[in-house]
Amino acid sequence: MKAIIMAGGKGTRLRPICDLMPKPMTELLGKPLLEHLIQLLKTNGFSELCVTLGHKPECITQYFGDGSKYGVSMQYKIEKEPLGTAGGVRSCSDFVGKDDFLVISGDAACDFDLAYLAAEHKRHAAAVTMALFPHSEPLPYGTVLTDKKGKVISFIEKPSWERVVTDLVNTGIYMIKPEILELIPYDEPFDFARDVFPLMAEKGFDIVGIPMQGYWCDIGNSKSYLRCCLDALDGRLKITPNQKNLLSSGIYAPPDLPDSVRLIPPCVICDGAIIERGAVIGRSVVHSSSRVGAYSRVVNSVIDRGNIGEACIINGTVVCRGAVLYPDTVTVFGDVVSPNGSSAPSASDSRYPVRRRAVGLCREISCENRAKLMREMSSVLWEAGADFTDGITLSDGKCKVRISPLPEESSISIEAIGGRENERLQMCKKYSELAEKFGGKSVT
Repeated sequence: MKAIIMAGGKGTRLRPICDLMPKPMTELLGKPLLEHLIQLLKTNGFSELCVTLGHKPECITQYFGDGSKYGVSMQYKIEKEPLGTAGGVRSCSDFVGKDDFLVISGDAACDFDLAYLAAEHKRHAAAVTMALFPHSEPLPYGTVLTDKKGKVISFIEKPSWERVVTDLVNTGIYMIKPEILELIPYDEPFDFARDVFPLMAEKGFDIVGIPMQGYWCDIGNSKSYLRCCLDALDGRLKITPNQKNLLSSGIYAPPDLPDSVRLIPPCVICDGAIIERGAVIGRSVVHSSSRVGAYSRVVNSVIDRGNIGEACIINGTVVCRGAVLYPDTVTVFGDVVSPNGSSAPSASDSRYPVRRRAVGLCREISCENRAKLMREMSSVLWEAGADFTDGITLSDGKCKVRISPLPEESSISIEAIGGRENERLQMCKKYSELAEKFGGKSVT
């Protein structure tokens, strides 16, 4: 089977971690992220690969070559100007031919069963089959609502909390029929979510969404990069470290470290890293060419070819390539240390707007996962003719009911407008009871 890997972005939001390389070459447990993806594709039967490139393409072409070292065949398309997600794929038309093919982003880590996605694509006979992932914090992504048969009925791109109607997000992984390429113009920017999917809906093409099991993380900023590395250490992301020496359960490290070094699992110390006497490494990754000075303590961190002096305390920090920390430096969770020695807090994935003022009778329902609860409610209320452009809204009797997540806490709001007071009370009670069937708990 054939796959196209989109690997042309600069990774601006991931700076300074990827200042010196394309974003897909960011290291994850000692291997470039793109290498992990190629191994995943090969395991799932995708052995013919085409990679779209833009920023510093030589870093990728020189590292992977024709792909034979990794058991696949690889060719490349270099964009002179950014063409968007769909425009870059359009440039691979000669590679695609008449076969259905997979599209996957080169800057997200995942361990999905892609063979299952391909089988579902064939079973549904859809023009596009997209891999969806349930995410408890969906704000930075495009959210996707499907009917009970999996057909996509609504897209909401990067919603605020009050517009969230599902926890299923678009991962940017698609199985596509080749005729869809004809909808994409040559040599001009075109995007799947913004341009192709609305055009497909207009022309009557079916899009199917398949919720996937496993792990997925868009490595969009330093916060998500650190979280992804720690998830890989903890076993949530199923990938193999680039380190053959398994000293004990959860510890990969060269066997010749000083006896006074203390390693607390899980941790990965790559070949070529220097760990000096008395150092303590716990739940961290130390990449090749990194140095951890004597008696320094590194926990919950990634040392990506940085140089840490003696007696430092590094906690929840990414130390970038070329960065130098002087002796006795102390960092805090969320720090990113760049080569110029500066420390920048990671970007936040959440947005908490001012809460909308209620105009009707309201009831709050608390829950563990507000986005998941909204998906359950949407699935039931879609058949009742609900609208999903601004939370869930529908007419019931003489009332208009609006259901939406609260921005500042894990709860949803059920608001009834119009009708008499007893009718509003009845509507709040009715939809509160529905939410409680899915695990919600009435607060007011």
